[in-house]
Amino acid sequence: VTDLKSAFDVIVANTETRNLPPQDAYRGVRETVRLLQQNNVRIVYKKIDSTLRGNVGTEIAAVLDELNIDAALITPAFPSQKRTVINGRLLVDGIPIEKTEYAYDPLSPIDVSRISALMKREIGEEIGEITLHKIRRDVNSIVEEARRIIKKGIRIIVADAELQSDLERIAKASAFLDNILLCGSAGLASAYAYQLAVQPRILIVSGSVNSVTLDQIEMVIKKINAGVIEPDLHEIIRNTDKLDDASNNLAEQARKIIDEEKDIIIRLARSKSLILEIQKAGYNLGMDKLEVANLLLSVLSRAVKKILSMYNFDKLILIGGDTSIKVLNALGAKEVAIEGEVLPGIPIGRIMEGEWDGMKIITKAGGFGDRYTLVRIIKSIRK
Repeated sequence: VTDLKSAFDVIVANTETRNLPPQDAYRGVRETVRLLQQNNVRIVYKKIDSTLRGNVGTEIAAVLDELNIDAALITPAFPSQKRTVINGRLLVDGIPIEKTEYAYDPLSPIDVSRISALMKREIGEEIGEITLHKIRRDVNSIVEEARRIIKKGIRIIVADAELQSDLERIAKASAFLDNILLCGSAGLASAYAYQLAVQPRILIVSGSVNSVTLDQIEMVIKKINAGVIEPDLHEIIRNTDKLDDASNNLAEQARKIIDEEKDIIIRLARSKSLILEIQKAGYNLGMDKLEVANLLLSVLSRAVKKILSMYNFDKLILIGGDTSIKVLNALGAKEVAIEGEVLPGIPIGRIMEGEWDGMKIITKAGGFGDRYTLVRIIKSIRK
C-alpha cells in the first residue's frame, strides 16, 4: 500500500481482530497503525463496538503505544441506537448491558456495564472517568478534567454521553487536548467527522508591521468574520526561556475564536511603535534587532504549528518574507509548489512534504497591495 494520504480523504482499516486472542489483536492493530503512520496518515480515530465486544482495551493500548499518544478519550455511546453511557456504565435502551442479550454473546459476552472495570480487567491500568455533569457544563470543563486525569498518568478516560450533543462536545473538546486519541462507536465518529468537516477556515499569519499590512488586517476585521490574536511581546522578551508557554497562550486564544467559528488572524503586533519598544527592551537585555525578530517569529511559528495540529484549516496565508520562512520551517515544509496567483504578485501554492503536505498556502509581502487586498485574497480563495 502506497501514498494512502494523497489517494483518499478517509481510510477505514478493518483489522478483523475482535475475536482473536488479546496478544494477536494487539499485534494486528499495532501493525496496521504503523502502516498508516508510514503513509503519513495524521488523524487516527479508533473505532470500537458500541456494545464493547472484542479486545477493546487491548486494541486501544496498541494504538497508544504505536503512536506514543498520552491518552485515549473513549465513549461507545450511540444515542440514535439507544446506546448511552451514564455514570461510567454502558446502557442499552436504558438497561445495563450485562442484563441484556449481549451478556450471552457466543464469542464476546459482556458481563459488566462499568466500562472502567472492563478496561482495567483487560489492560491492568487505572481508568479515568468524566461524568455527564462535566460533559454538559461546557467544552472547557471537559478539557480541564481530561488534562487533570492525564497528569495522573492515566491513559484511558471514559466519557459519559446520553445525547448526540454530548458526543459533539466531546469531539470539540478533543481539538483542545494535546496528543489525544478519540475512541468510540459510529456515534462519536459522526460527531468527530462533523468537527473536522466544519467549513474550512483560513489561518492568516502576519509578522509584518508595515503600515500597508496593518491597514489590510483592520479592513479584514471589519469586512470578514475573523478574530485577531496577538502574543504578549513584553512577556516574551522578559521570559525568553518560556517560548512554549507563549505559543500555548496563542493556541488558547485561537480556541476561543474557533468556538465562534471564525477565521483567525495571528499578528505579531498592532503597531510599529510596539515593535520599537520591544527592540529597545531586547537591547537592554543584550539582544540586537535580528535576535529580537527571530525570537518573536519563533513564538509565532510554534503557535502556528500547534494551531494547525489542533484544528482544521483549509488555507494558510503568510504575510512577510521572514514570517513565511520561519513558519514553513516550523511545519517541516521542504518546498512550496507554486500553482498560480490569487492576485498579481501574490502566489498560491501547496506545501510539499512534511506533516502538512498538500496544504494550500498564499504568501504576500508586507508592503504589497492596498487596504482591500487582504479582503480580496480571502474572498478569492473562498470561491
